[in-house]
Amino acid sequence: MPQSDDFNLVLAESVDSVDALNAKFYGRFPYPWSPAKFESLADPYFQTTMVNQDIGDWQHKTLPKRPNIFVAGCGTNQALFTALKFPQASVRGADMSLTSLATCTENAKSLGVTNLQLKRESLNHIPYREEFDYVICTGVIHHNAEPQRTLEKIAAALKPSGIMELMVYNRFHWIMPFAFQQAIRIFSEDEGTTDFEGELPIVEKLYDELPRGTMMSDYLNQLRGTDESLLADAILQPVAHSYTVESLEQMADRCGLEILTPCINQFDKSEGKLPWNLEFRDPELRAKYESLPDTRRWHLSNLLLMESSSQLWFYLQRKDSGRRRKTEHELCEEFLDTTFAKSGTTQTNYLKNMIDGTYKPAPTSIPYPMAQPHPSVKDIYAAADGQTPMREIFRRLNLDTAFHVANPARLNLTTTAYPYLKAVAQAGQNGEAGDPNASRRLASSNYEKLKSIRDRKSNG
Repeated sequence: MPQSDDFNLVLAESVDSVDALNAKFYGRFPYPWSPAKFESLADPYFQTTMVNQDIGDWQHKTLPKRPNIFVAGCGTNQALFTALKFPQASVRGADMSLTSLATCTENAKSLGVTNLQLKRESLNHIPYREEFDYVICTGVIHHNAEPQRTLEKIAAALKPSGIMELMVYNRFHWIMPFAFQQAIRIFSEDEGTTDFEGELPIVEKLYDELPRGTMMSDYLNQLRGTDESLLADAILQPVAHSYTVESLEQMADRCGLEILTPCINQFDKSEGKLPWNLEFRDPELRAKYESLPDTRRWHLSNLLLMESSSQLWFYLQRKDSGRRRKTEHELCEEFLDTTFAKSGTTQTNYLKNMIDGTYKPAPTSIPYPMAQPHPSVKDIYAAADGQTPMREIFRRLNLDTAFHVANPARLNLTTTAYPYLKAVAQAGQNGEAGDPNASRRLASSNYEKLKSIRDRKSNG
């Protein structure tokens, strides 16, 4: 395939050559490193319930209680984390790095995990067909020579009824790293080099050589002193593509997939981001923004926020799933019409012995979730009693049920990132198609907003 310097593609000669390059790179720099602890929850179905709620399944049926899960490009520990989160699942992890797989195997043995299988294989050549209920692929396909081809293979492994969790690089997050990666290749005198060891000393020298106060100098010094594997993954990775919401959606569509909803991840959570909606004080601007289709609205946020926008981390499903995709507005209406009870379980931490690298359980379990709900939703949380629909709770608390209020509450209370409330199934409520009146209420609400705007214009 033709070489390109649009992103970091000068070494992307062919699908198989890039597979070999990634195997070499992550063999030298296994990523991520083994954590200080692993965790498991006493309720074996807790995570399954919350993943279902992430996509607006308040009946908790889309992801079955004993799912078949594929972690595509699992690195050193993602498949193991997944096996611990879903103890009733059958988990398969695949990676090209033997070093990463060996680390994962050793840690799984230390933890006594038995529901995990690991295999060295290229995602570009996997044979699976409609086998998995849940496919997790985060931070992987953009390191392949032809990401669309890789995604097509992964999509084929997904059952028609299944869901996919996918993360690719946000273009606006990677402008500077890609520029630095290309600069390092030039310093190496041969843009086709794969001498990662020879590139590390160049990085060390550049810390103190670049002019102070420049964006690149500030970026590099944030990485100074970090773990070697993290540093290498950030600024030496040999092949990388990046996307906007729009280009990701287009690639997904070509692979027979559609984006469902954003997935709040550990990176956005640590920065306090709730993707992907902006708040506008101007009522006309807000109405226009909120009337956009989901992915169009998210793409607009991506463009306006640029490097401050969220990770491109989403849930997807096959377009032939037979399930109608729910809009984010519909998810909010169903959230308001659903009854919730407080959720919770206990967590066991497995702590790393820094001498021999093994993991041992802490002597006592701790409540989960550990942190309290965000102050903005603490009153809603306190009022959830397993009997009162959320819309009535909002009414009692004098809260607006508009999208810009209800959606942050949904995200901050009922998702895997903020798992404080669990939907309570009630007779005649929240069937497969959701509340039959939700769409009508939503359409009426949007009509009134737009009518109000037209009236103001005509009177002005």
